Amino acid sequence: MELDKIYQLMDKFEQSSLTSFEYRDQDFEIQMGKKGHGKTTVTPQPAPLPNQPVIDPTPVSTVSTPVVAEAEPTPVATSTASNPTSVVTPDPGPEPAPIDPKECVTAPVVGIYYPAHSSEEAPYVKLGDHVSVGQQVGLIQAMQMMRPVVAKQAGTVKAFLVKNGEEVNFGQPLIQLIPDTPDDI
Repeated sequence: MELDKIYQLMDKFEQSSLTSFEYRDQDFEIQMGKKGHGKTTVTPQPAPLPNQPVIDPTPVSTVSTPVVAEAEPTPVATSTASNPTSVVTPDPGPEPAPIDPKECVTAPVVGIYYPAHSSEEAPYVKLGDHVSVGQQVGLIQAMQMMRPVVAKQAGTVKAFLVKNGEEVNFGQPLIQLIPDTPDDI
């Protein structure tokens, strides 16, 4: 990447409200972040990138079902000497299955995720909606520009993995889908 383009990126980043920015292509990578009072720090990464996508190890929670706090089990005591005090414990439910990145719509750029064009408008998709290949499912604000988020496979929206206005990274899963057919994965 030419030095002039790097300086242009730094100027745009400095003027934006973003706190971090990453750019990658086949032979160049740059990461920028703001610390303290909006001062920009630049970390060029000249090392070649791997051919495989980088998977963020940060755990992501789904929003598909509300969480309800369970009451603590209370000991049940009996008055007969033959039956000692016993404690009733609830049967723990099954743990949620891990999210397969192949079933997700991912962020095309680093920025702020929005499920709708504005707060007054309905979101592009809702839980249970069917999504087609190439359909817009959200927006990401990056460098003072809005970039569309489009589905790369068809399926039904199973869960939203990020919230409105949340910062997202390149390749981060945003929406989990139930694929139409296994071939879509």
